[in-house]
Amino acid sequence: MQGPSPKMPPKKKPRKVPASPPTPRRSGRTKKSPHVCSSCESECENTCSRPEKKPKTGKPKTAAGKARATPDVKPPTCTPTSSYSFQCAPPSRNAGMPSRNAASASTDDQSASAQFRIEGNIMYKKALQEGISPCIKMSRLEDALRLYTRAANLADGPTKVAKWASATKNCGMALKRMAQEHLLRNQDESAALPLFKDSLKQMGHALLRGSSTQGEAWQNKLREEMEASYFETQEIISNLEGVKEKVREMHIIASYLPAGMVQAGAHYLLANTLFKESVRLLESGEYKECLNCLHDLHQPVEEALGFLRGRTLDQESEDLLFEVKVLKKDARYQASSAESIQARKSGEGLLEQLFETEEFIDMDLVWITVDWFKEASLKAAELDLEQEAAALSYLGLINQKILFSNAKAKSYYKRCLELVDAAKPKTFLKEKWYKQCVKGYQRIQDQERWRDEAAQQKIRRKILDGLKDELDALEKANTSASSLMEHLYKSHAPPKSPKFTKKHLEELKKNEAESHTFDLENRKARKKLLLKACQDFHPDKFVDAKGETEDDKAQRKVLMEEITKMITKYYEHLKLG
Repeated sequence: MQGPSPKMPPKKKPRKVPASPPTPRRSGRTKKSPHVCSSCESECENTCSRPEKKPKTGKPKTAAGKARATPDVKPPTCTPTSSYSFQCAPPSRNAGMPSRNAASASTDDQSASAQFRIEGNIMYKKALQEGISPCIKMSRLEDALRLYTRAANLADGPTKVAKWASATKNCGMALKRMAQEHLLRNQDESAALPLFKDSLKQMGHALLRGSSTQGEAWQNKLREEMEASYFETQEIISNLEGVKEKVREMHIIASYLPAGMVQAGAHYLLANTLFKESVRLLESGEYKECLNCLHDLHQPVEEALGFLRGRTLDQESEDLLFEVKVLKKDARYQASSAESIQARKSGEGLLEQLFETEEFIDMDLVWITVDWFKEASLKAAELDLEQEAAALSYLGLINQKILFSNAKAKSYYKRCLELVDAAKPKTFLKEKWYKQCVKGYQRIQDQERWRDEAAQQKIRRKILDGLKDELDALEKANTSASSLMEHLYKSHAPPKSPKFTKKHLEELKKNEAESHTFDLENRKARKKLLLKACQDFHPDKFVDAKGETEDDKAQRKVLMEEITKMITKYYEHLKLG
């Protein structure tokens, strides 16, 4: 017998599933929804470092419950620009506006920003406690910096700008303490300087954006901190070796400072450093590098003057304004000297090219060379005597050897020597331009003297031909000093009262008669007598007589010259013994 068939399980009734509404078709590619950053609640193209959690279905939790449920969830922060430098997100234009989330999210962000700032303050104060090791202090300062950075990134709500400014200011203070710790711990200036720069940058941003919301006391305190940091950076920069590195660091730091006396002083210090470097370069002959320094100097000078001009200034500001003006004037003079050297060097190069081509001289190139030297002379006129004199020396050389104009060459050489004399006690004996100036001027003078002497000799020969009878009579009487004196005062007596009288003539004759004794006193007495006669007939004592013509004056002057030669011959014989 077959047993009873097993019972089949009862069939379950199918569950009714509500029909879902049909999904509408989309034409083309789907548009990707913009990403919403959980830290700043703003839309951006890049994704955050931590992906957002998908909202769960169910009852929404309160703000307090949510905070208790996820205590370890950290909002993403911005990427640090260096090991201790954090770039905080600036306040957006939609500050105070509700985000796409619920209105409670804004309240959460505000409370989170304040909470992180409070925690950062606690950690900052712990870092300043006495007796802790440097490593612990640096670790706490780093923790405080991270908390301040998160507080700045989470700032939101109606007071977003104020919270962001306070947190950013605290970032700058933490960076400053870290830099000071590097200096105190191991004197590591290379690590402290970047921290000081980041500190000034953060505090500068806080002051710029927080000036509209923070009080005057807050702003003044922040300015004092920035000024103290600036002076500490100057001590570090002064120890740097390269001038270019110093200038680069000073320029960066000056850009971080707020507008005021500190920034004006920083720009003046930068300009003064460039000016001193330009002086050194010009003395070493590097005029191109000197001009580069002077061109870079223009901007900081104008930046300093832009703040100081047209304002009510105290005594310190007035002194700084005076120093900046003096520096600007000195820089202009220095630039003129450097440009003069540049123009002279260009002219020297062309001049060498002209002297190399002896067969044919390009006159267009000659005038271009002249223009270069003239420009060099004008650039240095009444500013740099050496450069002006050098340019004039080369102008004289061109006029003497190429243009064959001795008159112009002499005027250039003469002016060059006058400037050299005015530059004393400085000398230029080893300079090429000075040697060629002296040589060229002396050659022109010799040519003029030879020309004048030739003309004078030609005239003199005519006059001597007319005085042949008088000269023959003098030669006959020139047997002794006494006979010559007797003939002269008898035939050619001076117009004025003579110093040599008849009494002196008798003494001279007596002295000559006793000349065989070789008495020294007799020789001295005879020399005095001859000196009196020489003074009566010397050409320098020539006086025009009334009614004389020019020819008569010329003849009488030549005759006196010949008489003086005869008397001087006897005097020199007694002098040499």
